[in-house]
Amino acid sequence: MEMEYLVEGKTYTVKIDADENRQEKADCFKATIGEKQYQFNVAPISDNCFSLLYDNNSRIAYVAEAEGQIYVHIDGITINLEDAVSQQKTFSRDSLEFGVKDEVTTSMPGKVVKVLVKEGDKVQAKQPLVIVESMKMENEIKSLTDGFVKSIHFGPGDLVEPGQPIIKLEVDD
Repeated sequence: MEMEYLVEGKTYTVKIDADENRQEKADCFKATIGEKQYQFNVAPISDNCFSLLYDNNSRIAYVAEAEGQIYVHIDGITINLEDAVSQQKTFSRDSLEFGVKDEVTTSMPGKVVKVLVKEGDKVQAKQPLVIVESMKMENEIKSLTDGFVKSIHFGPGDLVEPGQPIIKLEVDD
């Protein structure tokens, strides 16, 4: 399986195959990212939760799919596996930013827990604007830029899909 994803504006091509050279069970895989290869084991915990063993370290990964895109959440970081060429949206794992400069969106389907701003508020880049619960984890969604809150489209309890604008901003130039 081969796919591309965007993280912090950079496109990565990932190829994942069963690792036929290892003598362990059928849960052994190798991933090729650029020129580097990684070997890891995967054990399902539930339909969307997996235990990953890489370099003698265990990690829990949550996987969700919506509108043909795959979202992977590991160690508080969400990665959107997407067709990088056709998508204009990017994800920055350092500040949990996803979207375009004048829209605040989520990278995974979820439920709005709390809106931290109101219309007309001045916001700064990397300022938390909304909290969205996704896969039983709360994530602060932050602004990509300085500006003002132009409109708020969702409130606490509302369900949101990836790419839906939760908040629209008027961007400072």
